[in-house]
Amino acid sequence: MSNIQIIKLSSGEELIGQVDDMEIEGRALIQIKKPAVVMLIPDQREEGKFGIGLAPYAPYADKSTVNIMPNHITAMMIPGSSLLNEYNKHYGSGLVVPETKIEI
Repeated sequence: MSNIQIIKLSSGEELIGQVDDMEIEGRALIQIKKPAVVMLIPDQREEGKFGIGLAPYAPYADKSTVNIMPNHITAMMIPGSSLLNEYNKHYGSGLVVPETKIEI
């Protein structure tokens, strides 16, 4: 099972990707595989509304992996199902979890 999370950097950027803790030469790092930048995009259909867009983060990086020092991270969050599905469609496994509704 993958550990897909949103990471907010001290620069203000929000990244989504598979997150793992690691250590290189005695330094703790956060490794993000297949990272994407989460962006708000104006909705062309409704004024004042926004949608979410994803763009590759550091697409030139070898093996699509980025290591970040923990002191540059201000928050870590679990993505909602719609964002997780969008990420998986474009960058992840391709699996999309359907929204389930329980009617009483």
